[in-house]
Amino acid sequence: MNNCIQWIKNLLSKCLAYLQYSKVKNSDENYQMQQFSQVELNPDKEIKNNLKVELRNENYETEIVTQDLEMQVPSQNKKLLEKSENVGVQNNAIDLSQAREFIQNIPNLNLNNVEILTEIGLQAADIFPTQLEDYENYELLENNQDEFSFWVRYYETPEKFYIPQMRYKFTLNTTIKNYIAFMRDLQLQKQLDSSIDQFESHFSNEAISINYLRYKKILFMDPRDFLYIKYTKFINEDTIIEVSKSFENQDFEPQVQTTKSATRAILLLSGNLIKQVEPNKIEILTFSECNMKLKLKPAMTKTASKNEIKKLIKRYRDHFN
Repeated sequence: MNNCIQWIKNLLSKCLAYLQYSKVKNSDENYQMQQFSQVELNPDKEIKNNLKVELRNENYETEIVTQDLEMQVPSQNKKLLEKSENVGVQNNAIDLSQAREFIQNIPNLNLNNVEILTEIGLQAADIFPTQLEDYENYELLENNQDEFSFWVRYYETPEKFYIPQMRYKFTLNTTIKNYIAFMRDLQLQKQLDSSIDQFESHFSNEAISINYLRYKKILFMDPRDFLYIKYTKFINEDTIIEVSKSFENQDFEPQVQTTKSATRAILLLSGNLIKQVEPNKIEILTFSECNMKLKLKPAMTKTASKNEIKKLIKRYRDHFN
């Protein structure tokens, strides 16, 4: 670098001397010689000054370019990252309109067609996270850290039914394995929830179960029953998704016959995201969307629904504690 600067200085010195000589060539000879001699006597000083100016300008321009690059590189990286993320989303994107159609469609299924039931379960598990990602227009009714948090919103159907979309989060002192076994024990569930009239399993394997559930008359609601598929998907050893969805079967009959009448309610795509947050502690985020075929205004039902769920969670906690 020093050799390069010295070479430039020498070159500039010669050029400057030549230019000064040319400039004064047609002037007074004494003036010419005087000026020329001054240039020859002080080349390093003038060249140093010129170099300082040039280097200062060069450094300034270099600094500007460097700053510009420093600003552009993160910006470009961000754009590339966003672009790659968008590509990833597009590759795995779920059409929300089709998802909503899937949620609201109640298929007529044969209980013996395990392949179709499995496919329904897989689709439900893929779509369910979109339910959890939507937080718009929810009303927060209770927020007690990891103990119990509850949000709700409603929409009205063309039949004038008000459908709640409930989201609540709580913890239990147990493991995922114990929780799954606990939820599959339908008789135990019936003992813990006094509003259950009948709870039956009509098919079950590690991933899928077909359940029939009937509730007694409670509070503002006459008896309701459900026929639904429940699918369990392991994301990893510490995370699972449980999803449930109503379906119909024209030939379905409960195992225990009864003369009690019940209105067939519709369990739209609902479920749980369950995480093992500590060795003996799980966190459960539940989303529930259910058409109970009620025409009562939300103000009449939302607090009562929250309180009933909170009571049931307390029974779950008492069981595991």
